[in-house]
Amino acid sequence: MSFKKFIVAGDSHGELICKESFAKLMGFCDTWKPHIRCDLGDLWDFANLRGGASPDDKARSLSEDYQAGIKYLETFRPNLLTLGNHDSRIWEWSHSKTNGVIRDHCQGLVESSERKFKQLKITWIPYKVGAYLTLPDSKVKLIHGFHSGVNPAKMHYERYGQVIHGHVHAPNQYTARHISGGEAHSIGCIGDIDQMDYADRHTAKLGWRQGFAYGIINTKTGDTKIWHVTKEGDTWISPQGII
Repeated sequence: MSFKKFIVAGDSHGELICKESFAKLMGFCDTWKPHIRCDLGDLWDFANLRGGASPDDKARSLSEDYQAGIKYLETFRPNLLTLGNHDSRIWEWSHSKTNGVIRDHCQGLVESSERKFKQLKITWIPYKVGAYLTLPDSKVKLIHGFHSGVNPAKMHYERYGQVIHGHVHAPNQYTARHISGGEAHSIGCIGDIDQMDYADRHTAKLGWRQGFAYGIINTKTGDTKIWHVTKEGDTWISPQGII
């Protein structure tokens, strides 16, 4: 029987990355030695480009945030990448008809990003509901994510089938109740939750966790097993024990 190992991370959020979480991710990669590395997007935060950005958000450096995301990418070196809603802001602003200065800057960042993806040999997709990647030799789709709520994994399963997604920063699993089986997984984030103050008045933030996922693929059957690594309090927990 032949197996491939993989690891999935996401939501590092540029300059808001959690250094501890990133160190845990890279240390886990060193021991797990995955054949496939996947990132589910929000490489950048780009808070200054969002609608309704606060004065503090607008004062943040776009370039510093961008470079932090690139450093993460160059270190983690994913094979597969699904861009997130935060990432898509530079693509959206690169077509702005209202602010030429921001448009020109974002066009440069878009071109630089796509060159970097090509240089690192990353297969990637934009942030669109109809776009997804598939884990090699499996039936599992990869997306950034579009839904939140009580059970986001279930919501995504109902639209994408077997899938791993980020976006909600909260580990979550849904097992389908039909003869074909299948699961969907939401994973934790690599970003620093304490710094994401835009969500301080949303109770969903209470369920956010730093973390990532890993697993194995049976390359003959496509069957896939997925496990979560999460930080609970000061402790990092995985099915393998405390890490």
